[in-house]
This record gives sequence, C-alpha cells and structure tokens, in this order.
Amino acid sequence: MNSMKTLIGGVVMAVGTIGATVSPGAITGVAGQTTWLGAPPLACGPGQLFGPNAFAWDEKQNQIVANVMCDLVNNPGNSGAPVFGLVSGTVDSHFIHFEQNTAATLVNGQVTFAGKIRGVMFRQNTLDITDIPLGSPATIYPTGYGWRGLNASSFFSINNNVLTFHFDGPIPTLDILQLRVLTEHVVPAPGAMAMLGMGGLIAARRRRS
Repeated sequence: MNSMKTLIGGVVMAVGTIGATVSPGAITGVAGQTTWLGAPPLACGPGQLFGPNAFAWDEKQNQIVANVMCDLVNNPGNSGAPVFGLVSGTVDSHFIHFEQNTAATLVNGQVTFAGKIRGVMFRQNTLDITDIPLGSPATIYPTGYGWRGLNASSFFSINNNVLTFHFDGPIPTLDILQLRVLTEHVVPAPGAMAMLGMGGLIAARRRRS
C-alpha cells in the first residue's frame, strides 16, 4: 500500500490507498447553478476553469487518512461558525470550484454526496497541503495561490450529505472560490456487491461464447 505523510504544524497527516485511488460516482447529484463534471478537469487555476456556474467533481476515493486538518467538521454546520478539527478514517474526497466571469459573479447551488460529510477545507493553507494527497492526480491545482478558498462575502452550509453554497465573486477580483469536501466512504451492501459480481460473471460468459 502506497502512503504519503505531510507534517502540518506538528501533526502528521497520513494518507493511504485501499484499492483504486480514483473512482467516479461519489457525488450523487447537484442543484442550482452547479455543473457536475464526470471527470476531473486538467487544471483549476486562475483563468483555467470559469463560467456562469460552479463546478463539482470527485477526487480520490476510498482513502485512509489520519489527522487531516479541516476548517469545518461540525455537521450540521456552516462557514459562519466553523469548528476546526482533524478527520481520520476512510474517506472520499471531492472538490467545488467557482471562478467568476462577466456572465456571472454570484451563484447558488447544492452538491449531494453518497456519504455523510466529515469535513471541509476552505482556506488556502488547508487546500494547499491536501492538493497532492487528496486531489485528483489528473488535475493541476493552484497550490500556493494566495487568493484561493472562501472569500469574506461567500458562504456555505452542510447537513448530513448535502452541501449548500452561496458564492460571491465580484469583478474585478483575484479570488478563486474553492472547497475540498471529505465524506464517509460508502461500502456497497452485500446484495449490491453480489449483483456486481454476477454481472461480471455473465459478461465473462458472453465473451467466451
């Protein structure tokens, strides 16, 4: 098993992988001004991913983490009264991004996940230090960019497995509004696993015939 350790203010964050590192489907739905990307983008730095909607995508799935610093761990909770804390266990990682353009400077929306939200990073520092261990390997993130994260005029809340956001990106601005969301990894029920196995067996038999 591959692992990565990063020292965060005296706290060691360990990230390991169980099986495949990236798999789609942990986001189960979006609403409002949200574009759900079926695959992670190539880049999400300044001027690289913008439009009238916010974008949401899955990052790494089925990850073992220990002592990952999050800016909000209270669920239900909101960015106006966040409780900082450490997250450990097996999680899925997801990303929400908005960079304003001339067509939209204010967006509202929701993202629903398969598992309960464990923690959210919304400050530059916590985003930067988790870009490599929890971000999509296919995406170039704006690590070290001083205007990423949640600005003072934006807001989000979480309740169980739903994140609701209000992003305000006035023009002109250097802000890129970004959140990294950690959710509980949901293991399929035994019946669902059996169905998946049966489907693979049937497909194999068809290929042989």
